[in-house]
Amino acid sequence: MIDQRVSKLNAYFDRQISLCHQRNQDLLADDRMDEATFEKIRANVYDIFRTILSVAAKAAKNDPEEVKQAFALKAEQIPSNWNIAYEKAKQHDDAVKMKIEQIKLDTIHEIKETFIRIWEGEE
Repeated sequence: MIDQRVSKLNAYFDRQISLCHQRNQDLLADDRMDEATFEKIRANVYDIFRTILSVAAKAAKNDPEEVKQAFALKAEQIPSNWNIAYEKAKQHDDAVKMKIEQIKLDTIHEIKETFIRIWEGEE
């Protein structure tokens, strides 16, 4: 049961990372460097949380509740720094830094929603 959920989540992360890489390449081909960089950032967030899932699954030794709690904890802790960085960028009118932090926050929001859907068996 836990293996199926982890597999589905890994497939989701792999798919999202692949899409980001493809968009990155397309944007680079169009000389849209900033947007290409944003796709790299998005892919990095997916990769971070794919790793967190892997570590949580190994540490939990087939306890689905433990995996869920460990993942949820990291999904709150890590973005808290992104929120702080976003607010600092806002104070300094740094639109690029704000955009980067917003991409990270939007991506983790999507990851959390997808995690719950898959983990609760809705997908």
